[in-house]
Amino acid sequence: MSKGGVRPASVVLVWLDALAGDLFRDMYKGGELPNLAEYFESGAFVENAIACFPTVSESAEGGIISGFFAGETNMLGERYFSRDRRVMMHYKFNARPERDLNPRLRGSTIDDMAGESVGMGRLIHTSSEEVVDLRASYYERVGSIEIVGRRIEVASRIARERRPRLLFFTISADYISHVNGRMGAAVRDFVKRFDEEFPKLVEALDEAYGRDNYAVFVFSDHGSADVSRHLDLPKLLGEAGFKPIYTDLIAASESGNCTALSNGRRSGLVYFAHPERGWPERPGYKRLRRYPLGGGEVDLLSLLAEEEGVAQAFAKRDEHSVVVVSREGEAVIEHDPRSNRYRYTVVRGDDPLGYDVEPRWMSEEEWLEATCDKEYPDAVAQLYHIFDAPNCGDIVLNAAPGWDFWEPWDIPYPRLVAAHGGLSRDEMSVFVLAKGPGIREGVVPRARLLDVFATIAAYYNAPQAARGSHAVERLLQ
Repeated sequence: MSKGGVRPASVVLVWLDALAGDLFRDMYKGGELPNLAEYFESGAFVENAIACFPTVSESAEGGIISGFFAGETNMLGERYFSRDRRVMMHYKFNARPERDLNPRLRGSTIDDMAGESVGMGRLIHTSSEEVVDLRASYYERVGSIEIVGRRIEVASRIARERRPRLLFFTISADYISHVNGRMGAAVRDFVKRFDEEFPKLVEALDEAYGRDNYAVFVFSDHGSADVSRHLDLPKLLGEAGFKPIYTDLIAASESGNCTALSNGRRSGLVYFAHPERGWPERPGYKRLRRYPLGGGEVDLLSLLAEEEGVAQAFAKRDEHSVVVVSREGEAVIEHDPRSNRYRYTVVRGDDPLGYDVEPRWMSEEEWLEATCDKEYPDAVAQLYHIFDAPNCGDIVLNAAPGWDFWEPWDIPYPRLVAAHGGLSRDEMSVFVLAKGPGIREGVVPRARLLDVFATIAAYYNAPQAARGSHAVERLLQ
C-alpha cells in the first residue's frame, strides 16, 4: 500500500509510562516478550526513539498529538510558575494542560483528525471522550502491577462497545520505576505482565474492527535515570541570598524575587523577577549574566551550573540563539530560520554536551543522526525550542548524573531511586512498536517519538497536518 492510500478503520495507541527504552529493548530482543515479538514480527520496531525534553508525560503527549517539541506545545511538565499571577500552576490542582496547549495547535491534533477519540489515563484532554478508571488510578498510586490487566480489560471493553476511530490509553509504570529503579525486578515484571495480557487486547481489536483493519502503536513516553542525591532548588536560591517564592504552597505571593521547581524531578525551571520592574517582565539574558544581588552582581547561569547537582544550565541569549553552560565550559546553539538549520559552537572550555563536533550548520535530521547515540540525544533542536514556551523559566536546568531536584514534601515515595525529566540518554531513549495496514516490516534504527504523529496524519489522509512540525513519517511503506 502506498503512504497516501493507507486508511485503517481505527488507530490504537498504547502508552507505557516511564518504561526505560534499553530495558524494553533487552527484554524484547532477548526473547522475554514472546507475545509482543510474535505480533509485531510483521510490523516495525523503532529501537531508538528519542523522547521530548523535558522527559515527562505532558511533553511526550504534546509531541505525539501535535508533532511539535515541548517548548512549542507549551507542555513542560505538570507544573510551572505564572509570572502574571505570581503563583505556581499545577495540573493536578489549579491548572489544566489543554488550556495551556499552544492555541495554534488546537484543531490539528490527532484527536481532531480522528473525529472520534476515546482517551484513558491521558493528561491533555483533547479526546472526544475521557474515560476515568478509578480502580486503575488506585493501582497507579500504589505502584501495583494489577494496573496492567485492568487497563487491558477496560480498553478491550471500550473497543468492543464503542469502536472509536482513535483509542489512546496509558498503562503506567511511573511509581514502580521511581521506587524500584529503572531496571528493577518490579519493572521487568510490569513488562512481562503486559506481554501476557496483550493477546487479550488483540482479540478485542480483531473483534471490534476486523483483523488487519486497524493500526496499533506501543511506546514508552520517557525513561528514567538512577538517582541517590537530591538538590532542593528553592533552598539553594535562599542560601545564595535570594528571596525565593517556595513551591510547597499554591498561593499568590507579593514578595520574592525568584522561584524554582522541577518536573519529573530531573529538569528544573528557574524564574527571576526583573530587578527594576518586577515579575511582569523577564530579566533578559544580559541581566541573567549580571543580576544585582547583595550590593553586587552575580552570573546566575554560572551560579547554578557550578552546583554539584547540576549538569547544565540553559538560557535564551537572543531571538535566534540559546546558551548552554556547565562547570567545564559554555556553548551556543544558533538557528537560521531561513534554512531551518542549527549550529552548535563551543565558546569556552570543554563542550558542555560532550558532542565533540565541528561547528557547522546542520538540519534537524542531521543533528538527530549525529547525536542519537550520544549522552544527550537530539539536544540541539529541542533545547533551542524549549524557550518558545510562554510558561518556560528564564533558566532551564538538567540534573547531574545521580542527582535530581526532588523536594522532600513532594510525592512521599518510601524511597526514590529513579527519576526523569532530564536530558540524559537513559531518559531520552525510548521505543515504538507499530503494526497495521501499510506499516513496513523491520527495524527502524532511529526516530523521534513525535514522529508517530506524522504516521497517524498519513493514516487519516491529512499529511499536510505534519508539514511545519518536526514529525517525520518513517513507518509506512
